[in-house]
Amino acid sequence: MLLLTHAKRKAKSAGAPIPVVWQTLADNTVHFRRSQVAMVAAAPGVGKSAYTLNLAIRSGAHGIYMSADSDEVTQAIRAAAILTGDRVQDIEAAYKQEKGAKYDKALKEFTRVWFDFDAAPSLKAIEEEVLAYAYMYGKWPELLVLDNLANVFDESGGEGFTSLESTMSFLVDLARKTEAAVVVLHHVVGDAESGDQPLKLKDIRGKITKLQTLVLGLAYTDTFTPQGRALGVYVLKNRSGKASAAGDLMIELNADLDRMLINDMEQGGGVPDDVWEEFKTAVEAEGAPERRIYEEM
Repeated sequence: MLLLTHAKRKAKSAGAPIPVVWQTLADNTVHFRRSQVAMVAAAPGVGKSAYTLNLAIRSGAHGIYMSADSDEVTQAIRAAAILTGDRVQDIEAAYKQEKGAKYDKALKEFTRVWFDFDAAPSLKAIEEEVLAYAYMYGKWPELLVLDNLANVFDESGGEGFTSLESTMSFLVDLARKTEAAVVVLHHVVGDAESGDQPLKLKDIRGKITKLQTLVLGLAYTDTFTPQGRALGVYVLKNRSGKASAAGDLMIELNADLDRMLINDMEQGGGVPDDVWEEFKTAVEAEGAPERRIYEEM
């Protein structure tokens, strides 16, 4: 047992937010904090891996990315796009033409985060990765990403909810002991699987929401930017700030998935001409009521 004054002094980094990547989220009291577990949930293809890879690369935090859901080449190309701002298709073309030296250099210089590509890591394997990191650097990782929860192999033989709950309990204990900010990716169910519907806390697959301090849901919105549809971040649970389990608190981000970049919304975006013309054509063809779309000036 410890007095609170002693406990606070012992856990120096507990609760401290890792550096901010999206100011609009920070302005709405959303932070990824050390010693705590956060969940990012979305339908397949929405961009939860891209979102979390942006967090890992651009936050400046040192740590581990457990990439069970994506292979080595995919993650390397995504990371190169984030680091250089070049399009994914241009990077792939450069490597096919054996002209990828620029991207090799960018990846070589990015040494803050180590990646593991076990497709079905066990809890013991995750623990061993964290211990190996500590042995190498003499300190615990500041950030641990698990992409994603469904890929974890439960050695105890549990299935369904029991397995997911066991993994989350393990991650909470790991976060507390190492003071790492643990971010776990997960899926949604029902209508939310379309990827463009407002999300609620009940949409989280398996209803695994009790142990995390922060739960974010990602889905595309009806707002258009020059890069495509905006990405809505639904703050479904947040022990350190504002949240709405009903999905009433949503912050839009600009998702440029051609470059794997997810940024705060910029002023002066508006609707791309081709999207606007396609929309008007559809309205005229269907005889539907006009829908107002406001462009930022």
